[in-house]
Amino acid sequence: MNVTYAAEAQAAVKTMSGWQKLQMRRGKKVYLGHEQREGWTEKLPFYLFWCEDCKYFAKDYTHGYIEKQSLICSHCGLRYDFTPWWVSWVQLWQALKLSFQIRFSDKYNRKPPQ
Repeated sequence: MNVTYAAEAQAAVKTMSGWQKLQMRRGKKVYLGHEQREGWTEKLPFYLFWCEDCKYFAKDYTHGYIEKQSLICSHCGLRYDFTPWWVSWVQLWQALKLSFQIRFSDKYNRKPPQ
């Protein structure tokens, strides 16, 4: 359990409207902003979401690569798959670069033997 994130999640919930809380209980993740913690090299996006397993609101940043990101509940540790609507230009460029590498590599464009 990440006590810091759990406490920050409860504080953030107090500022949310009833409509936002209802949306989160139905699966929506609410973007809280970018934060940079001590020892981190850059700011990361943080989200607030409802954990169906432990029935608490949780706060976390995205884990993983752009094609397979997840949020982890700060109370019980359950991992939720997540696709953000916001993507940094660096991540977008990496995804495009990877798709073109696969498309134009010799492995995929070889002609069948005759």
